[in-house]
Amino acid sequence: MASKKDYYDILGVRRGASDEEIEKAYQKLARTYQFVPQPDNKATDFRFKEILEAYEILSDKSRRERYDRTGMDLFSQEDLWDEGLDESGEEESGLEGFEDLLGPVSRGGASSAGLAPQKGREIGLTLEIGLECAARGAEKEVQVFQEIPCSSCGGRGVDAKGPQKLCGLCGGAGQIQVGLPPGAVAKECDRCQGRRKVFVRSCKSCSGKGWVGRKRSVRLQIPAGVSDHCRVVLTRMGHAGKNGGPRGDLVVAIRVEKHPYFERRGDDLYLELPLAIWEAALGTEIEVPTLDGALRVKIPAGVQPGDHIRLAGRGVPFLHGGGRGDQILALRIQIPRKMDEKSRKMMEGLRRHGRAGARRHGGWPGRSEKED
Repeated sequence: MASKKDYYDILGVRRGASDEEIEKAYQKLARTYQFVPQPDNKATDFRFKEILEAYEILSDKSRRERYDRTGMDLFSQEDLWDEGLDESGEEESGLEGFEDLLGPVSRGGASSAGLAPQKGREIGLTLEIGLECAARGAEKEVQVFQEIPCSSCGGRGVDAKGPQKLCGLCGGAGQIQVGLPPGAVAKECDRCQGRRKVFVRSCKSCSGKGWVGRKRSVRLQIPAGVSDHCRVVLTRMGHAGKNGGPRGDLVVAIRVEKHPYFERRGDDLYLELPLAIWEAALGTEIEVPTLDGALRVKIPAGVQPGDHIRLAGRGVPFLHGGGRGDQILALRIQIPRKMDEKSRKMMEGLRRHGRAGARRHGGWPGRSEKED
C-alpha cells in the first residue's frame, strides 16, 4: 500500500532542512509525545509512530535521497523499513522487529526488567560415592558444562559492527520518563543505555544468545561424614550471569552406594556377624572388618541370637566434627543343616543334658518333657 505521508510536514521542517534541523525537530517532538500524558492514548501512539517513521527516513542520507527522488506516493512501507536485507540481498537475523521498534511507548513500551543484572543459573549434578569415601571424605574431580559470555560480542548477543536502528523503547531519545509531570524525572534508557540506537544483527558466534558453552573440570571437596542426599554447593561455579550479574552456583547431590556388608543408620554402622552354634555357646575371638581395618573382637560365651556387641567410636565421623558413631555387631547364630555321625551324637548328648531348658527358662507354662 502506498504511503500518503509528507515526512517533512510531520516533523515541521522545510524540504531543504539540514541534518541538525531535522534532529532538533525530532527531539522536540519526541519529548512532547513521549513525556506529556494525553487523554487519547491511541492518538498519541499513532502520532509518535509517525514522528519516529519520519525521522528514520529523513535522518538517513540514502533513504532521504530516495524519498525526495521517488515522491511520497511511490515510496512504500516495505521499502521504508526493509532493514532485514544486507547489501547482497540476503536476509539477516534481526533481534528486534518493526512492531517492537514502533511499539506503544506511551503504555510503557518493552520491559526493561530483562536488562537488569541477573544471577546465572545453577548447575546441578549427581555424584555417586562409596561408603568409605562418605565416611573419610575425599576430593573428586567432576566435569561441568558452563555457559560463559561470548568473547566475540562481550555477552551482548549482537554484532557491534553491524547496522543499527533507533531504540523502540525511548524512541531514540536516549532517556525515558519515570513518574508523571510535574514530578516526572528522566533516566537513561535501559535498552540502548543512552546511545539512542540498538544493533539489529545478532552475533554469529553465539547466535544471539550472548553465551557459549565450555567443558570444565572442577575439583570437589567432599567432607567426612556426608550421607545420602547431602548437597555440596560451590558458589559462583555455575553458569555466567546476565547483564553483569554474578555467576550461579554448582550444586552436587551426593548418592552413597549400598555397601556389601555394612549398613549405615545415622552415624552408626551395623554389621551382621554369623556365629557357629559352638562359638556362641563357648565364646570365641573373631576378626571383624571396620572402616579403619580389621579388628579382633572377643565374643563372650552364651550369647544369644539377636544380641548386639557395640564397638564404640568405630562408626562414621560426625559431619560437623566432634566424634564418631559406633559400629554394632548384630549376632546371628548359624545352625548346621547337615551333620556327620559324630556331630549328631554330640548334639544328642547336649539334648539329654539340657532337656527342655530353653522353654523352661523362657517362662512357658505347661509340663516339661521329663514329665511326659
